[in-house]
Amino acid sequence: MTEPTSDPPLVTRPDPPADASAPEVPARPRPGFREAVLWCAVFVAVQMTGAVVTVAGVFAAYAAASPEPGKFVDEQLSGFTKALDPKGEGERVAMPFEFGQARAWGMPAAQFAALGLIALVLPRRIGPDWKRQIGFRAPHPLHVLLVLLLVPGFMIASDLIQTVFLWLTGMKPPSALKAVNGVFGRFPWPLTVLAVALGPGVVEELWCRGFVGRGLLARYGAAAGVLLTAGLFAAMHLDPSQLVVITCMGAYLHFVYLATRSIWAPVLLHAANNAVAILIALVFKPGDGQGNVEVPVIVYVVTLALVLFGSVALWTSRAEPDAPGDARPRYGAVSPAALLFTFVSFGALAVLAARFAR
Repeated sequence: MTEPTSDPPLVTRPDPPADASAPEVPARPRPGFREAVLWCAVFVAVQMTGAVVTVAGVFAAYAAASPEPGKFVDEQLSGFTKALDPKGEGERVAMPFEFGQARAWGMPAAQFAALGLIALVLPRRIGPDWKRQIGFRAPHPLHVLLVLLLVPGFMIASDLIQTVFLWLTGMKPPSALKAVNGVFGRFPWPLTVLAVALGPGVVEELWCRGFVGRGLLARYGAAAGVLLTAGLFAAMHLDPSQLVVITCMGAYLHFVYLATRSIWAPVLLHAANNAVAILIALVFKPGDGQGNVEVPVIVYVVTLALVLFGSVALWTSRAEPDAPGDARPRYGAVSPAALLFTFVSFGALAVLAARFAR
């Protein structure tokens, strides 16, 4: 009997043995740029779905509890439209309380939905040791201190970039940003922190720096990878008026990530920035009520010094890339001069802030 000349359908034979002399080429980390764009779109869609479902549910509960649900819905939507009206003169109409509360509940829901996506995607796209690969470990105590010292410099520098960009382009922030002022005023503060500070800090850093940035840096190099990641990070916020400033913030957050080799360092800076910003908006309400604050030039000079020296201190004490068998990363020796001037700049900024607040 002779052998058949071909195999029947669905019958497979083992591949021939690989050439033992050929070196094994490791697969490049993912995602690439096109895949990163797609994944970022999925991330935004998941967040929006979680928020919309929650807002609709909370708003429906408010409407069902009202004596006249139809009239309630009409009044709430009419008030919301007026609050968003960009042509409104004088003090902007406040967002209706019930609709504002529904939106406020939607924000933490969006973060929980994004966290579920992260838990589903990262182990499968990065691998079983994904926590080690993205630096899922506590940062060095010195790096924690430096990040906290950098928070005011990070905030003021970002505000300056945004102010210059809006002045050059003539653009204005979307009306929705002003309309939500006061929404969190009567919202439980733990949920406010979760919705505005901790939630975005965790999910956006895990996704952008830990997942998207990992693939883009591996494929395109440090400079191009950081820039592409920061650009996608800004695009995910869906606000053209903040595109430049969020790109710059994303690039600096990635610098902190690379220097510390811990995802929790940029999470800390991101969350602290958001927390202080919402605290200022809710408690101090600075400026003329329109968000305009005249800042002395000396504040920007000291801010530049703080960011510069703090960055040098971070980089000189940076963590070295760890091998799979390393139990703890190795750190460089921090520049004593950079560390000293970081403390001096922070102290000078604190003194200026105390005088400016009077």
